[in-house]
Amino acid sequence: MVLKGRLKLIYDMINTCDILSDIGTDHALIPAYALLNGRCKKALACDVKPGPLERAERTRRKYMLENSMELRMGSGLVPVSEREADVIVMAGMGGILITELILESINVARKANCILIQPMTNQEIIRPFLWKNGFEIINEGLAQEGNKLYEVILTRYTGIQRNDWKRIHELIGDVLIRNNDPLFKDLIKEHIRKQKKAVNGLKSAKATFDAHKIEMEEKLLQELTDLFNSLGG
Repeated sequence: MVLKGRLKLIYDMINTCDILSDIGTDHALIPAYALLNGRCKKALACDVKPGPLERAERTRRKYMLENSMELRMGSGLVPVSEREADVIVMAGMGGILITELILESINVARKANCILIQPMTNQEIIRPFLWKNGFEIINEGLAQEGNKLYEVILTRYTGIQRNDWKRIHELIGDVLIRNNDPLFKDLIKEHIRKQKKAVNGLKSAKATFDAHKIEMEEKLLQELTDLFNSLGG
């Protein structure tokens, strides 16, 4: 088995653990790879629908992991007990859904040694959600598949809320800035492209009540541009 792109990045950020819980597992490739490479001793492959669990079962049989991988049906973290909360992966879902699932089982999320989050959409809501709810962002990474960039966030509950961030850090985490990931400049360029589109859209509307909104969006665009230039862009 070979993992590439975002799945390989997720795997690389998994700490050695006793139990790995993969939420929204689909083909169960991450838990299977982690078991085969000794990254975890036991894996829980969880999904809310029977179809993905059937695909997970095929993976489990193919790699003869029946004794170490358990398949569970349920919403989000509901199939995982607090005593099983070791390393949790929540990947391939939208950012809004991920935050809803964490809140749905907040006690399990708080007990986890760490949670790996890979949102497909609405990435900008993940960091503020974590900070407001007492989760620390430990690490972040980027992966590219085709023309699309994916972000992976490693977090854990500390109970310490944070409220000192700037809006730019919702789009580009300060951990990413410190790490200076090889794909970092590409991420900033993509955000600049989207922000220019947003600013131009507001200006073309020519609505006077949008004056403050335009000012805020232009400020964010300037901060993104300054950050890119500071990297020798």
